[in-house]
Amino acid sequence: MTWDIYWIVVAGFLGLIFGSFATVVAYRLPRNESIVTGRSHCPSCGKQIAWYENIPLFSYLSLRGKCRHCGARISPRYPAIELACGVAFAALVWRFGMSFEVAIYAAFFWTLIVLTAIDLEHKLLPNKIVFPAFVVGWLLLVVAATIDGDLTPLLEAALGAAVFGGFLFTVAFIAPAGMGFGDVKLAFVLGTFLGYAGGLGYTLTGMFLSFMLGGFTGIAILLRGGNRKMEVPFGPFLAGGSMLAIFTAESLLDWYL
Repeated sequence: MTWDIYWIVVAGFLGLIFGSFATVVAYRLPRNESIVTGRSHCPSCGKQIAWYENIPLFSYLSLRGKCRHCGARISPRYPAIELACGVAFAALVWRFGMSFEVAIYAAFFWTLIVLTAIDLEHKLLPNKIVFPAFVVGWLLLVVAATIDGDLTPLLEAALGAAVFGGFLFTVAFIAPAGMGFGDVKLAFVLGTFLGYAGGLGYTLTGMFLSFMLGGFTGIAILLRGGNRKMEVPFGPFLAGGSMLAIFTAESLLDWYL
């Protein structure tokens, strides 16, 4: 039990660190800025951020959400992304323990959090992230299946990708105004990882939770005075529903059946 708690805490801290990098990717990539070179700087005054001002969560709290140089407000999305990654990494280790597959799914969750942040701000799911996630994801899953000596999950991953991606492709083809092809491309990635994790049941659960989250949010927007023509990015719901499915699909399927 002590070692379990230790690894959960370690995973959480790693998640915060990778979450800090996620904020860099989410900010710079849509603006065509390098994510490798260049020191972090304040978007308002351009001053470089010192290392002690870039400690995940703690720096934001100590600075009280303001730039030390110009006093401009720091967007709460930065600590939110860091916290989301920390919680996601810790939750994966808590639920599934330490393994190569868990490391792969931590990278998968990290990617989804970055895409969520970008889609919320820019209504965009960049091919620079989605395509590598699909290719690299498949390569890593092939390695994991080979190590385990069981290639069956790869067939489930292919089926999941075909079902999730194919369904959203059909929706986008029938109603292109309501579904972007960025969502379709992401669905192939989501179906791959959901299928590998638990077959078609996990894939269908992820689809159901994604549309349920989107539907409830749409109703809430309408109740708060929004209109039906309001554009709401669907990528965050796809990501959120798929992440929830990894943790809850087995229990939900048992209950439903």
